[in-house]
Amino acid sequence: LMIGIMGLLAQGVVLKPLNDCLGEKLVVAFCFLIGAIDNTMYGLARNKTTIYAAVALSALTGMAFPTISAIKANNVAVTEQGRIQGALYSLQALASGVGPVLLRFVYSRTKDSSMGPGAMFVFAGLLYLVAVMVACALPSERANARTHTTGDDDDFDEDNIDEAFFHQLIPSNSDESSPGESYGSIGVP
Repeated sequence: LMIGIMGLLAQGVVLKPLNDCLGEKLVVAFCFLIGAIDNTMYGLARNKTTIYAAVALSALTGMAFPTISAIKANNVAVTEQGRIQGALYSLQALASGVGPVLLRFVYSRTKDSSMGPGAMFVFAGLLYLVAVMVACALPSERANARTHTTGDDDDFDEDNIDEAFFHQLIPSNSDESSPGESYGSIGVP
């Protein structure tokens, strides 16, 4: 219940203002930094309060995937949107399979160490720090939808509309490139 409520607050309330304030690149880096902190908290926890605090923080980590998805979607043509989303979900599925196996290996090697079974969470925190560095290395001009925030949505650029995409949606009557297809009187005046 706590994870669900925190996730709703993070993605429904916090994500948009944070994205407007920091930009997508820094939101991803922030989310991964929070992931490093909360996994380290899990690994070093000695009481329930620390665990509950880490669970609350982990909701902020969940903002990373939608933001990465937006970055990728903003950098490909309209006709490539399905492919890029498929690739992202494939990578997420791969990580969901490899991650537990890797952490199980770390656990088996470190469970009797001085850090105990929490070492696998500290290891996961270190992986998140690597992800923070990768996120910070993203080029700002490609990673952020806007290079500056004006506070309004009037900075829509008509010149970046993919005309071929709209031509497919609203064909004209004079379009002879599609033999055999007749649009009748549905054409655009």
